[in-house]
Amino acid sequence: MQRFVLCGFALGLVGCALQTDVRLRKMPDSGMEPTIRAQEVVRENFDTLEKRPPGRFDLVVVKDPDKPDETTIRRVIALPGELVQVSAYRASVGGRSLDEPFISTQPATEDGAPRPKAEFGPLTVPTDAYFVLGDNRAAASDNRQWRRSSVPVKDILAVVER
Repeated sequence: MQRFVLCGFALGLVGCALQTDVRLRKMPDSGMEPTIRAQEVVRENFDTLEKRPPGRFDLVVVKDPDKPDETTIRRVIALPGELVQVSAYRASVGGRSLDEPFISTQPATEDGAPRPKAEFGPLTVPTDAYFVLGDNRAAASDNRQWRRSSVPVKDILAVVER
């Protein structure tokens, strides 16, 4: 009996140690199409950012700077301290074009909203921030037109797992 209790206690400890903060959520808009469709369910992992900083092309959950009570999902394009520019919806970092097979530049927008800028920058990303864009470049609301042209580290809440 004592062995059984001890084994159960050990399994409980292992279970607690392996527990991660992962949540499901629906994609709130079409800004990440075709990668993530509007209303598609994805997993947000809040533990990843404790282990490593966001990397280029990571899908991240960010606070929407124009709607303080809302979050959205966008892709990390430029890292702290990098020079970023967008031309014809395509990003370049440090003067080199990025290979972005995941983007869409179709002119569709939601609800007659104005199209985001096809041109942006150049901008040097602050050392405590990241530059994020939606994959649906012709329709996504992102750092090209948000109040802030970069997302502070504190406003990146999770990494999206697919």
